[in-house]
Amino acid sequence: MNKFLGTTGLLSQSVEGFFSSLGPITALMGNPCVSAGTDAFILNYGALKKPLPEDMKNSRLILIWGANPAWTAIHQMRYIFEAQDQGAIVVVIDPIFTSTAARSDIYYRIRPGADGDLALGLAKILVEQNLIDHEFLNNFTFGWPEYRDYLETVDLSQVSSSTGIPLAELYELARLYGTTKPATIRLGPGIQRGPSGGQNARIIDCLAALTGNIGISGGNVHYTSYEQLLHTGKYGQLRLPYGARQRLSEHKIDNRILGTDWYTHLDTLDPPLKFLWIAGRNPVAQDPDSAQIIQALKTIDTVVVAEQTLSATAQMADYVLPVSSPFEFEDVVISFWHYGAAINQQAIPPLGESKSDFAIMHGLASMLHQLKPGLSSFPLHGDARTWLTQEFTSLNDFLGITDYRELAHHPARVNLPAVPWQDRQFPTASGLYEFYSFTAAFHQTPPLPIPVDQPVSSHSYPLRLMVSRSPITLNSQFYSIDLLRRLENLPLLLIHPDTGRQKNLAEGDLAKVYNEMGELELPVSFSLSLPPDIVLTYMGTEDIHNTLINTLLSFESTDLGKIFSGSPGIAYNNCFVNLVKMG
Repeated sequence: MNKFLGTTGLLSQSVEGFFSSLGPITALMGNPCVSAGTDAFILNYGALKKPLPEDMKNSRLILIWGANPAWTAIHQMRYIFEAQDQGAIVVVIDPIFTSTAARSDIYYRIRPGADGDLALGLAKILVEQNLIDHEFLNNFTFGWPEYRDYLETVDLSQVSSSTGIPLAELYELARLYGTTKPATIRLGPGIQRGPSGGQNARIIDCLAALTGNIGISGGNVHYTSYEQLLHTGKYGQLRLPYGARQRLSEHKIDNRILGTDWYTHLDTLDPPLKFLWIAGRNPVAQDPDSAQIIQALKTIDTVVVAEQTLSATAQMADYVLPVSSPFEFEDVVISFWHYGAAINQQAIPPLGESKSDFAIMHGLASMLHQLKPGLSSFPLHGDARTWLTQEFTSLNDFLGITDYRELAHHPARVNLPAVPWQDRQFPTASGLYEFYSFTAAFHQTPPLPIPVDQPVSSHSYPLRLMVSRSPITLNSQFYSIDLLRRLENLPLLLIHPDTGRQKNLAEGDLAKVYNEMGELELPVSFSLSLPPDIVLTYMGTEDIHNTLINTLLSFESTDLGKIFSGSPGIAYNNCFVNLVKMG
């Protein structure tokens, strides 16, 4: 089974529930989006928590690092603007001058992957200039003396060189962060898409600990949270009846887990993988090395894809099961950014032969029961509303409701603190915020947050390819809609004008983008928002030959991610290419 978020509705967990009900399976694990950063929080705090989004308006300084909420979290911009209206300073750190950067007070352009170096440099200056919170460090942290000793080895000149930020500006930013409180950091997924993504996130997060911006309103680090989802998932964790579990346990049979590099191991599996169900994701378009994934899917006897559109992955399936859009079935969605729960009301009946994920799994379980009773423990009684009602049994109290259908009349929010860590109680091995992490040491990761060396471009491939989210699509979703593509003139490759002159390219020219993995043909568009050594396009991009942009990406893991999701993240930004004019 290869299942990811999909609609993120509670009923989509019926996919996991069905396959769990069959007993041990081959499960594809890993979170390519946030796993490295999530591990960073687990190592530092012991758990992943964040403030409510609206607490950001209580900040005097907002540091947006590797995120572009003006495109990807427009609801958050409201609170950023409110904070600015109240005098808060907004700083953006990003390799690209994004729409969010255009609305900031101060912008720092950083070289991709050097985020950890920058945070170490800022930390060193904070300590040197005594802009740290001694009370918090002495009473609520573990490993502070060791981290302080490590900071003494940091060379600020090297930090300036690796980040591309002048030394004077390093001091400017450190003093601003160290003297403005409360200060918050909005940590984006961009910082974790390199080989040192997890450690970079740990180092950035340490800035909040150094300045005592933890557990206070307007402070902390905004990343993501799954805390509000802990009281759901009964049907996503179905198990076989006790007797069957005992027999499997006696023979030490359990799920076989494959990570984010699953497609590189298929030829070594014993027994081989013969059946694959894919739902809620599009690995051919979203995972690295699209060509190898296509070849891997061809080696599997039966591939089933449950999808709304004939995606790149669906085109490789033996069976495509049409899934209804969210307009066609009732469900409940709980956010992993804010703590709200919303009912997804059905607007129209399912079109054609499409069905919701729940209806598909329920129908399949019913058929299996007819063919072989007892093969699955998937409950056949009740409809989707019955499932939702039972899923909410433990969640109702946290939402202050008695039935999920009340959400149709008024919003509800999971009853969690607006500001985490106010009690300064951290579920780490030491019970403190950990600069030195015992959990990291156990997982053979450097216990202190130390960045991993970054790769550099070569003469053959001097340009770093960055693949960003588009303002009109969600990853590869909606990319097939012609109207949306026309609105943004997609596909395109953004390049700096200097790069265009060097490659003899004019606006709109067709360029071959290539490296050792493959090649695409894309029209170029000039932009001053990125430096000359970076080219940028959007997730899901494919050229006139239907070659996907991820064809150019080789698989490389991030340093962290396995603790949270069972597999490291993916270093998407570690891709270098060259350009040549076509024709």
